Amino acid sequence: MAHLQSPPHVPHATTPTRNLAAGIALTVALVLAQAWLPERSIDLAAPGAVSNLFLITAGDAPGEPPVQWVDFERRRWVCRYPANSPSQSCGITLVLSGDDPARGRNLSGFDNLEMDLAYQGSAAHLRVALRNFDPRFSKLTDGNSSRMQSINLRGRDVTGPVTLELSELTVPEWWITQFDLPREFNRPSVENVTSLSIDVADGLAGQNHELELRHLTLKGPWIARDTLYLGLLCAWLLAAGTVVGRHWRALRRSHLRQQREIDALTARTRLLRVEQDKLRRLATIDELTGVLNRRGLESALEDFEAESAGVALVLLDIDHFKHINDRWGHPVGDEVLRRMAAIVSANLRTSDVIGRWGGEEFLVACQGRHADDAVRLAEKLRDAVQRGNFDAKGRFGITASFGVALAPPGASTHRAFKRADAALYRAKAAGRNRVELDTTHDAVTTL
Repeated sequence: MAHLQSPPHVPHATTPTRNLAAGIALTVALVLAQAWLPERSIDLAAPGAVSNLFLITAGDAPGEPPVQWVDFERRRWVCRYPANSPSQSCGITLVLSGDDPARGRNLSGFDNLEMDLAYQGSAAHLRVALRNFDPRFSKLTDGNSSRMQSINLRGRDVTGPVTLELSELTVPEWWITQFDLPREFNRPSVENVTSLSIDVADGLAGQNHELELRHLTLKGPWIARDTLYLGLLCAWLLAAGTVVGRHWRALRRSHLRQQREIDALTARTRLLRVEQDKLRRLATIDELTGVLNRRGLESALEDFEAESAGVALVLLDIDHFKHINDRWGHPVGDEVLRRMAAIVSANLRTSDVIGRWGGEEFLVACQGRHADDAVRLAEKLRDAVQRGNFDAKGRFGITASFGVALAPPGASTHRAFKRADAALYRAKAAGRNRVELDTTHDAVTTL
């Protein structure tokens, strides 16, 4: 019978991967939307779109006005100037400011001005002009003080709808010369436009001009491409900063956790080292006397052999120690051993080594001593032992016998120990409480 196999497990995408994919998708969607969505628009020719609309006339002139409405509803007007007319002006002005004449409209979010202007006449150029009120230099009492900026069109170019880019606006030289402002004030600006005018720029005298404003619409994206890209960049930087911050915090927590573990391991290692030192000390130190035991002495002698200086060995044995143990007991005998170690240690150099070889035997190892020096040291120790106070009650005194031998550089300390032991045996046989020097070596007088 066949068995059905479960499909292989496919791990789900991690949250960071999903977030990244969502962010990329949203970014692409916003970029495409910015390019494909219908533009934002304001129809300035629609009823109620502007606060006021009036013709640009030549002022108070006798007779019939040279500029008249033909059809106000259709924004159609005519200009008839005689040949000898001293003042030439033919146009229309749309007021964009409201009750406050210094507060216009911010057109910086628009890119284009679509215009359909029907023109009949012989003028070579027509002009589209915007006035931008800047409180740093503009005055309500002087209409010309608002920054003048315009686009000039050839008459033959307005036979149908045209699209003007607001970036084409320029500040005319006459305005720059008249107001004599710093250069930063002579650049086009549409952040506070109070009026928009369309007029015939030249060729008015002795001519008839008929104009009809059929369509005038501002158009621009709902959000500027630069603004969108900057916003997306800031969003990605913020997201990246958030991710980096989250990872940094996670790494910091991990680092702190690892540091705590390392500190704990370090403390544990330190404790183990202390315990190891204690064990090593217990392994090389005689527990009763506090000096080296036999293992510690053997290690010290190996170190001496590895160096270039010779070694003098002084082996001592407490006289009649068994009698003390038998007579006064082992606690008294142990105290004798402790005091023996203390007395001998007090009469040695810091470089000298002392240890308990076993039972009531102690071994002193000295580097760089001649035979005479070693014998003098042994005599010094013998005298110190004989004069030492080993029993607080004064019931007995202690003496010791000494055997001295030398191990020249490169020689075996093991063999020297045997010779020191033989010398100690002779000291015991000769009556105890004395020092005997090994005389079996060829160079006993020097190392």
